[in-house]
Amino acid sequence: MAVFAEVAINAPLRAGDRTFTFSVPVALERHVTIGIPVRVPFGKQTTSGYVVGLSPTAVREVKPVAALDERLPVLPSDLVTLASWMADHHVCSVGEAIDAMLPPRSRSSSVNHTPFDSHGSLRAFDSERPEATSESAEQTSRMGVVELLTADSAARVAITGEDARFEAYTGALLWALQHGRGAIALEPELVQAERLAAWIERKIGIPVAIYHGALADSERRALWQRIASGEFKVIAGTRVAVFAPVPDLGLIIMDHEEDTSYKEERVPRYHARTIAETRARIAQAALVWGSPTPSLEVVREIEEGRAARLTFPPADRPTIALSDVRSEAGPLGGLFGRRLYQALARTLPRGRALLYVPRRGYADFLLCHECGAVTRCQRCGVAMTYHVAERHLGCHLCGAVEPAPDICRVCGGTRIRPHGIGTERVEAAAKKLFRGTPVQRLDAEAAPDEASQQKIWQQFQRRGGLLVGTQLLVKGVGQVSAPIVGAIGVDAALHLPDFRAAERTYQVLSQLAGLAEKEMIIQTFAPTHPALTALVNANPAKFFADELAARLKFGYPPYVVLINLIVTGQDQQAAGDTARALAAGLAEDGEVLGPSPAPLPRIRGRFRWQILVKEREDMRARTRLRTLLTEIDLPRAVKVIVDVDPVDLL
Repeated sequence: MAVFAEVAINAPLRAGDRTFTFSVPVALERHVTIGIPVRVPFGKQTTSGYVVGLSPTAVREVKPVAALDERLPVLPSDLVTLASWMADHHVCSVGEAIDAMLPPRSRSSSVNHTPFDSHGSLRAFDSERPEATSESAEQTSRMGVVELLTADSAARVAITGEDARFEAYTGALLWALQHGRGAIALEPELVQAERLAAWIERKIGIPVAIYHGALADSERRALWQRIASGEFKVIAGTRVAVFAPVPDLGLIIMDHEEDTSYKEERVPRYHARTIAETRARIAQAALVWGSPTPSLEVVREIEEGRAARLTFPPADRPTIALSDVRSEAGPLGGLFGRRLYQALARTLPRGRALLYVPRRGYADFLLCHECGAVTRCQRCGVAMTYHVAERHLGCHLCGAVEPAPDICRVCGGTRIRPHGIGTERVEAAAKKLFRGTPVQRLDAEAAPDEASQQKIWQQFQRRGGLLVGTQLLVKGVGQVSAPIVGAIGVDAALHLPDFRAAERTYQVLSQLAGLAEKEMIIQTFAPTHPALTALVNANPAKFFADELAARLKFGYPPYVVLINLIVTGQDQQAAGDTARALAAGLAEDGEVLGPSPAPLPRIRGRFRWQILVKEREDMRARTRLRTLLTEIDLPRAVKVIVDVDPVDLL
């Protein structure tokens, strides 16, 4: 009897289909199974692919499989199933989904963060425990999660507290190991994964593999094979570790599940939280989310009874106050309000204080006060950020740099002034206000890597003073608490054209509050904003309820599947025509917003059109989009970016 194989090839949908059919030669029939890598003819060459299905018939005459491909690892059955789901959910080919899972076949190995010694165990880290908890809190958190998992081995558990989070993870891991099952523990950043692995080794006493995208090709391929062989029962890592080939997977832990670093920005643009949920369901494994500030996706799961909740509130909470900069003018107008200035003056120079500023640079843009012109990037069309120290303008999209002009290019005027608030501007103002106080800055320019971030935190801990920073204050490494934490310029983040703006601002400010020993002061022009009042009143339940109600009313995630389509091209007309054709084709299958120029209408010389699709029925719009992508004749220089479940709409 003839056998035909469905083979997934790393080719986009427009190449023809999700998978391709080939006949299996008699000599290979007993070797060709689901998940096996093969070589197949494709076009004028032979390429690699994975067998994802077998059938006794084919609808047309097909070419035969050329050979097995022994250079590639065998794909476990649960990952084959997951790849098929990803192709449907993310509107990509099955081959593209598999390629996102596997160690790359060829990539520069200049980046090498190898966490293993010759025996494959984790190198020792001199890190503190991720969380310090009392003995009673440890016992309570461990027993709480174990009780839930014992009652349902495929349970979903959300741990929304702070202090006992890692003890709950320990209990869940011990539960999985006692049942002979493997586990994956995810962190948003590599340094956090290393610390979590060290914690697990210390608490449980077993070797932990760290799997992440920065490993060199050969190391990542070798580690994949060692994990697949069952050498490691527990894997820690960043988002790519959600695909680790753990035999008999019984538990997935996702720490800080709300973090945007879990979103992959390359095809198929998956979110590790969604992948973890689906893989846990396929493997009948337990799923544990952990976060002091959970995403609304997880909050909805809790509210609708699909996930259990364990809450461990922090022992101490600082005073959180709002400073209305419209009425609290300080020494520098709206830059330092009276309340924040007085708190800093009481603490500095002998103490420590942190200041959060959402944007880096000195100012958002330079404005001519004679004609109103703003200096924009020639390639991207956006206002260029002013960096006063180097006296230059920088585009934070394409990286272009040019000298700051003294004369307006439009009218020749000389009244060019900076507008907006960035970390450099706050740093400069603080040095003038608090003379004799060490003032440092923590942003992408001052600390481009983990080593430089760690150095700044160490200096801050040793010398004290004031540290001004962006989200690196909470997302980076080496955090040090301070009596006073301030936030300046948060209104820009609150009012971004993104339905998640309030949620993200609430999460960042909540995490910043965790660094405040006594008081946190938030300067704002919108003191009645629900995200801010919920933070001040310690009432996250009301904020989550109001946000979910608004999402339901206006049709946004987590209640609908949102598809963000970005059509780009060097020719604005060609890109716009393609966007209009896609929007027309999807009109009957979802609520279509657009097409319109994207919020960032041009990046690196390419024009960008945006279409937002709110799917009416499950998979309907995505099924239609898959057909459109194979039918529409795209102009040569036009590309379509498909982002299902986007986290960034700019």
